Amino acid sequence: MDVVFGLGSGRCGTTSLAALLNRQPGVCCFHELAPSVMAWEGAEATVGSLLRDFRQIADGGERWVTADRVVPDRKQGLERLVSLDRVTALGDVASYYLPYVAFILEQVPHARFPALKRDRDETVVSFARKLTDHGVEVKRRWRQPKKIRNHWLPAPQKGWETDLVWDKNFPAFELPQGSALEDYICRYYDLYYAKLNETAAAWPEHVRVFGLDQMTTEAGRREILEFCLPGRAHVDFDAHLNKGS
Repeated sequence: MDVVFGLGSGRCGTTSLAALLNRQPGVCCFHELAPSVMAWEGAEATVGSLLRDFRQIADGGERWVTADRVVPDRKQGLERLVSLDRVTALGDVASYYLPYVAFILEQVPHARFPALKRDRDETVVSFARKLTDHGVEVKRRWRQPKKIRNHWLPAPQKGWETDLVWDKNFPAFELPQGSALEDYICRYYDLYYAKLNETAAAWPEHVRVFGLDQMTTEAGRREILEFCLPGRAHVDFDAHLNKGS
């Protein structure tokens, strides 16, 4: 059974990648399956538990995985997992798996890690809007909340809103007092893709970086699918979701 863990900083097409993989016969790929039990560091037991669940399913056992059911997409993923006549590939797509590539490959040597990369400025704008506006639009104007989420703080700070689920899934670092949210996102983007490039260089057969633009063309999607699920007949699907966000 193929195992795929999609990577990317976030706000870079990971939702679309999961949707594309789920159009393939026998494939069940989640998107951010259980962030409440994950973390940027020290979550090997959680990742190991997920791999154990995948292994049990591959062996024909119960199709059980731990999932945060608050988001409807995860419920849909669980329903797809149960509905498939035969599961030939399993996966999850989330930024927070990057630090665990080596650990996963120790357990599943054939695992594949497709990673998406979006333009830096576009990523920063998209992240800033999401964390500042909470996705609420009123009369075409974004509503400013009292506090802004900042996932990259080493400790809670006055003026920033704490997110108990997501903060631990990002690396933390110090920036000078008065730094803007965009400064933190830029530092994160640079750190993430520097680490991703190092990881891809260490395991070139298992980790590959794709530009977001490749999700918008048939040829690009074919290349991604062939890397994730080699030797299969693939189903094309224009899965470029959240366009313009």
